[in-house]
Amino acid sequence: MKNEKTEERQQTTIVPSSETTAELIPEPTAELIEKSFAENTMRNRRQALKQFQGWCQGREIRDGLLAEYITHLFDEGKAPGTISIVVSAVKWLLKHQNGGQPVEMSITAATLSGIRREGRDRGRGQRNGLTWRDVERICAVQEADDTRRGLRNSAIFRVMSDGLLRISEVTELRISDLEDNTLRLRFSKTDQEGSGEHLYLCEDTRQIVGQWLERSELEEGYLFRRMTARGDNLYKDKETGEPSKLTDDGVRKIIKSCAARVGLTDKVSGHSLRIGSAVALAQVGASLVDIQVAGRWKDPGMPAHYARAQFAARGAIARFKDGK
Repeated sequence: MKNEKTEERQQTTIVPSSETTAELIPEPTAELIEKSFAENTMRNRRQALKQFQGWCQGREIRDGLLAEYITHLFDEGKAPGTISIVVSAVKWLLKHQNGGQPVEMSITAATLSGIRREGRDRGRGQRNGLTWRDVERICAVQEADDTRRGLRNSAIFRVMSDGLLRISEVTELRISDLEDNTLRLRFSKTDQEGSGEHLYLCEDTRQIVGQWLERSELEEGYLFRRMTARGDNLYKDKETGEPSKLTDDGVRKIIKSCAARVGLTDKVSGHSLRIGSAVALAQVGASLVDIQVAGRWKDPGMPAHYARAQFAARGAIARFKDGK
């Protein structure tokens, strides 16, 4: 008999492993297929599917029903980006229930197109960036605590700011990835096969990382670890007795709580360090190509969006009409 956790996973998995598929997909295979997506993507899709299936109340998923659901979401005030995640998740689910063949959903497509047009001013709200100046303020407070926790938090901020790292990247860093003045990034969202890249770490960052390793007495394994809720000790796994690695959620909480200590609370997220470094680079004159390479973006559209105000201040009107 399946336990509740297994049943819930089968109801919300992106690649179902049940007889509803045209061909039974074993659980290990389904898990590997899901690994082809970024963790955040999978989390958002599972949540979207869970909510949609709860709304359906057992009704068969059809084009018109999905269109009705996303209309309901739009009427509730949801942003087009949020609604698009729902459509993507449901279409992926139906694709694998249809033997891998895409399912035509013309009514849903037309409805989503209307939602995007009608709700173009209804964004989810861009996260604010934590610029280099913000990071220095945050790190100064953490380092002044003179604790292992403070050193770890400062090292996380500095490494993520220097490398424009995503949360999923920083939690996978190993001590062995530190090489002189660079950091080896084993894989990233845009390098899923693990070709690897080397990122530069500033001198202050290298010093704080070194202090963190010295105080924590870590010599191998993951670079950043969990701390006990009370006290200033490394949290050790109850089964292995080894210090546990930080989770993605753990890093998000660290970023928000540390930023809050210096009064930065408005729309701060795990992505804020990445955005902030892109903005800071634009402020000091880096080109769009420079920023795109530094942040490992395949599409220049995202860094251009983040630093649009800075690029506007250096644009043709500013240079030729205002003489800047």
